[in-house]
Amino acid sequence: MNKFFDKYKKNPHELHFSEENMLEIGVYNNTLILDLYDIFVSICYHDFFTPRDENVDNSSKLKITVPVNNYNILKKVIPNICELVMYMTNGEKWNICVEKDSNLKKIDTGRLELQTEKYNSVCLLSGGLDAFSGAISEKDNNTLFVTTETNPTEVINAKYIYGQVLKEKQNRHLIVRKLDLNENSHYTQRTRTLFFLANSLIYADYFNINKVKMYENGIMSLNPKFYFRRIVTKTTHPKTIYLINKILSELNINIKIVNPYMYMTKTDVLNKIPEKYINYIKSTKTCSKNHGIQALSNRTEGETHCGLCTACILRQISILNLKLTEKDSRYMLPAKMREKKNILSYERQISKPNKAHLISKYANYKYIEKKSLLEYYERYCELVRSGDIYNYLDLNPKYFEEKDYFDRIEKMLNKFEKEIKNYLDSMEK
Repeated sequence: MNKFFDKYKKNPHELHFSEENMLEIGVYNNTLILDLYDIFVSICYHDFFTPRDENVDNSSKLKITVPVNNYNILKKVIPNICELVMYMTNGEKWNICVEKDSNLKKIDTGRLELQTEKYNSVCLLSGGLDAFSGAISEKDNNTLFVTTETNPTEVINAKYIYGQVLKEKQNRHLIVRKLDLNENSHYTQRTRTLFFLANSLIYADYFNINKVKMYENGIMSLNPKFYFRRIVTKTTHPKTIYLINKILSELNINIKIVNPYMYMTKTDVLNKIPEKYINYIKSTKTCSKNHGIQALSNRTEGETHCGLCTACILRQISILNLKLTEKDSRYMLPAKMREKKNILSYERQISKPNKAHLISKYANYKYIEKKSLLEYYERYCELVRSGDIYNYLDLNPKYFEEKDYFDRIEKMLNKFEKEIKNYLDSMEK
């Protein structure tokens, strides 16, 4: 079972790379990297498009077999890959297998090897605010900016940011597009980091670059779960990065995944953007909600953020603390709105004529979502003050290279607690 291979009768590396995103490279044939690529990306597609319920045993649906050239080498790290994916999918048990493929893997663009430019850095460029901030620091570093398309808006934002801010003679922007498998629904994004990083590994290996940089604020990376209504992701958690790097090391692949923003709040991240680029904040997208949700259908053009997800609230916290509200994107629910009567009144104002009978339903959805998020961050403050937050962070010294990691996380959390308080104090009374 392998949703990608079963659909296309080809491995992922065969359909994600071409002349469009392989620069002037003629042939890429590191079979070990390509094997790992096919494993990671096959896992992602299987995770994305497998329907299942939460909090039940889904192991019968999560069996996957991937053809590989380096069978004996990769079989040894399968337990580590299973551990990684189980962590990223909140404890789901996966049965990941490899089988011997005698056809040597390669990416053949069909052209002569004309690649002469050299690059110093590989950096993920998602179209989000953190990625934008980090990418600016890579602008003068002969950088390959790699965007993985998980939705069209992400690519539009990334292309615009690259063209307006990051485009220099020595840099290139590469886009790897996701295939939809013609499935009706996309169920989860929890393993998407594996897709992003797998795409970057090929470029890093070809150009002998030993680090792939992914910029994500430390608050979102730690993403603690202490509130029953929240389902958290572990896409950039220190343990996730540690487990990926452990797999790379055991395969003797000389590449590390690093998150230079691990000890920063989103306010810190935003504050690193030079003044001359502040106006581009509006061109980044942070929102993690599916905008096809019926309750979000009453919106006006230009409202690119829901204002009802963790990512949006983190963005609002950072924007408010730096007094940059006028520079921010527009939200489907105004940032300072929390009272049910006001949300209902606002819904009446924006409602489309054919949805008048749904005003109360839509307003109630928004009220409950915003209320639960504010309760979450109120609780976050309490846990930081009491020190009990560490019961929910899953920290271990082996996940960090920095010896002072705990002190740096403590400093970040104390700063974040003050940022949350400022945000909550700004809410309508």
